[in-house]
Amino acid sequence: MSNIVLWQPESGELIPASAKTPSEISNYAAQLSVRDKKQIVSAFEAGHFEMGINFLWGKTSTALKKELSAVGIGLIGEMLGKADVDEDDDVEDIMTTKESIILAEELGIVSKTDAMRLKHTYELITHFSRLELEESDSEEIDESEAISSLKACIKAVLGRPKVEVAKKFVEFREALEGESLSEDDPRVDMLRSSPYFFNKLTVSVLMNAAKKNTGANLEHALANINVLIPAIWSKLRESEKWQVGHAYAEAFADGKTTSVGGLKSALLKVKGFDYVPENLRSDTFIKAAESIFRAHDGLNNFYNEPAPVRNLAKLGSTIPTPALPTCFSALLCVTLGNSYGVSWAAESEAKSLLRSLSADRWTYYLNNVFPSDTRILDKLDSSKPLNQWMQLVEEFQLASLEIKNTSVSSLIKASLEKKDARIKSSRKKLLDEYYGKNA
Repeated sequence: MSNIVLWQPESGELIPASAKTPSEISNYAAQLSVRDKKQIVSAFEAGHFEMGINFLWGKTSTALKKELSAVGIGLIGEMLGKADVDEDDDVEDIMTTKESIILAEELGIVSKTDAMRLKHTYELITHFSRLELEESDSEEIDESEAISSLKACIKAVLGRPKVEVAKKFVEFREALEGESLSEDDPRVDMLRSSPYFFNKLTVSVLMNAAKKNTGANLEHALANINVLIPAIWSKLRESEKWQVGHAYAEAFADGKTTSVGGLKSALLKVKGFDYVPENLRSDTFIKAAESIFRAHDGLNNFYNEPAPVRNLAKLGSTIPTPALPTCFSALLCVTLGNSYGVSWAAESEAKSLLRSLSADRWTYYLNNVFPSDTRILDKLDSSKPLNQWMQLVEEFQLASLEIKNTSVSSLIKASLEKKDARIKSSRKKLLDEYYGKNA
């Protein structure tokens, strides 16, 4: 049975090896105006590399977010686990630059390699912005770093006339809201055999539709929820099961009787009412964790992380189960840091919160959330976060926990033994399970 695959950018180098100067490279930026190209080239030729890269990055980030918005603002909110997002919101307000790169990679808009280079460029900008705040003039972006960043932005985003969103995904999404699929529809079997990412994405589309749609589109969405959720329930991880339960609780609280009826029917089919939260207290924790993500992914993150971490700590150490995936990921982002290090004040507070979580909760996270926590898996490909991770595994005695996923178990054991190659091999297996081996 065929499965859904990520759209792949056109193969081949957009920028030939012969293009080496800023002027030659900029000629391949199809989305930049002549004036924009001249400004970048002038800044580079004058040695003002930081100014040129910041201007270039603004254009790159705007173009990427604009194309991502084509899949729907509400869906983006669901994919990012953000509450209270609707189609009228500005994409700039709901998504950080780092999140836009992650989503672009997950949707196949940019390749894994291009995403890595974009993340490095953004971290470079963040690093030097922090030095500027510290009024340190001893270090600055050099020419080779600037040229690499220029190539990365143009090759991944600005070099194509328009960044494309996965056509097959868009068609499938439209079907989820525009027609009612039968149990024997080939697309149902296609979803069953697809990488986990598409199961997660389907849940996000359907839950968003159940909350936001009306009329015929709502009827189609609820019908598809009752076909697709039972079909993939056994494959779903805890975070997605809680997402379904949370959608039911939210619809019930808002008095949306039609949505409640459709969601209740699906939950009864899978005996899923254990995943319906007793109240929406988890929203408060999720929003606090989202504030940590914004600080961590934004500029000057070392200065901005401590406050949202403290705010999460003030909510108490008893984190509601539906909020555990988001809170764990946010706290680990701060603890592992990025390729430039960690925010010491924020890391101390985050570790304190992590210590307060029981062994059962750590087991829950590692078995049910970590295998698809691409934020954290992505960090293990960078030396400083990887070192932080290995220390954390030892300090929190994670190897003593009962880990059912063999790839996670291998990664934890390799981390305890500080075997970098084995860690990266296990990490790759987890990402292959999530995206599909050919993604």
